[in-house]
Amino acid sequence: MTNAMIAGLAISVSYLLFKFIEMRFVLKENKPLKVLVRDTVLVYLSVILGNFVITQIGESNITSKLPEVFTNDPGF
Repeated sequence: MTNAMIAGLAISVSYLLFKFIEMRFVLKENKPLKVLVRDTVLVYLSVILGNFVITQIGESNITSKLPEVFTNDPGF
């Protein structure tokens, strides 16, 4: 879980940096800092939740198990 938090932090900081650069140089308008922080926290929570869902489902368990099928003659 610690790796997920570190990854979430890195993604959130890069999101904040890119949004700040976009706000200052591309859009040329100032948004309140509260909006940027809110969006950054939302990105962080999304990364944590997405990582949690992926670990709970276990993407390798879905594809690695072959279905079991009865192929012999019935015993009755």
